[in-house]
Amino acid sequence: MSDAPVSLAPSGNEPEPLDPAQQSLAEALKVGFGILKVAMLVALAAYALSGSFSVGSNEVALRLRFGELVGQPGEQVLERGTYLAAPFPIEQVVTIDTRPATLTIDEAFWYETNETDEALTRDQRRRLQARPLHPVRDGSLITGDLNIAHAKWTVTYRVSEPVAYVTNVGDSTLARQVVQCAAEQGIVHAVAQLSADDLLRGVVNREVAAAVAQRRLLEMATGLTIDQISLDTVSAPVSVMASFDAVTSAESDRSQRIVTAEQDRARILGEAAGEGADRLLALLDRFERASEEGTGDAPAAEQAIDSAIGDLVVDGVSIGGEVARVVNAAKTYRTQVVERIKGDSETFSRLLPQYERNPRIILSRLWEDARESILTGDVETFYTVPGKLELQLNRDPVIQKERQQEQIRSLKEKQAGFGR
Repeated sequence: MSDAPVSLAPSGNEPEPLDPAQQSLAEALKVGFGILKVAMLVALAAYALSGSFSVGSNEVALRLRFGELVGQPGEQVLERGTYLAAPFPIEQVVTIDTRPATLTIDEAFWYETNETDEALTRDQRRRLQARPLHPVRDGSLITGDLNIAHAKWTVTYRVSEPVAYVTNVGDSTLARQVVQCAAEQGIVHAVAQLSADDLLRGVVNREVAAAVAQRRLLEMATGLTIDQISLDTVSAPVSVMASFDAVTSAESDRSQRIVTAEQDRARILGEAAGEGADRLLALLDRFERASEEGTGDAPAAEQAIDSAIGDLVVDGVSIGGEVARVVNAAKTYRTQVVERIKGDSETFSRLLPQYERNPRIILSRLWEDARESILTGDVETFYTVPGKLELQLNRDPVIQKERQQEQIRSLKEKQAGFGR
């Protein structure tokens, strides 16, 4: 047996085995490469799905592919739902809010103010800002009668044509600026057709202002629609505000007096003739005009008045109130008088045969009845000396009281004279 060492080197084409460190590194690289492939696949899938989007109930969306609208005309606007688009930068989604927006125009046509001035009342502002109008700092409106007024407005608008809006505007800030410019033109146009008094009373044609502003927006193809232009606050120039307030107060007082007078008129006529007051008053006016003008309608009008008052009905409407009360009282009194006359006539008819047979007895009886009727009740009776009648009476209570006081005063004077 030989003592020479045995060679362990590989024979032929067999690979040389790796040591443990190299083997671990190889396996780690293999696992890392696998993870990288999975991560790349996930990233690619996420990128592919990143273009999905949803559209809410108060908005619409447009897809732009390399800056161009996607879809056929009429099908480019996407409404509520979920959609899939190519990821950015291949496609871009533009979402548009279609809810009405509000714009306040509170500086363009209003005089210059600061935070301190805004907190003042109208009277305080009128005293502190009684200064001439500054054409650069103060905004104003010129009315149709060449007067100046200040006003604040509110404009309500919305996006009505998304394609035109995205193409020509595309930004909410720019949209507000465009709408404000168009609304200001419409307001100036509408106010130029009014007088200062109408504007200061709040009378303004808002439809004209909105129509002019909308025409400007259509000419620029903005895709915006103005729904309403409303007047919030209006004021005369501060230098004449006191005079305007005086006129406004006088007109308000005049209107209140007119309303009060109309209420009093309705109340008085209602108390006078009830529901038929207006118709009866029309008949009276007709009679007075006919009498003043001397036309032949006066007799017919008078006859119509007599008929209405007699029947207490005019044109099918009942007459009530004081007229009805007086007429009914007169009818009742007429009936009483007629019945009394009839009774007296019957009484005298019965007494006539007796009077013809014995006039003295009948006259004596009539005198006794008359005396009894006169002296019955609360009656003061005075007896005088036969052949002499002298009575001086005054039933005025004031005069009687004065006479009693005079008698008391005379009595006291006599008593004082006796005491001396």
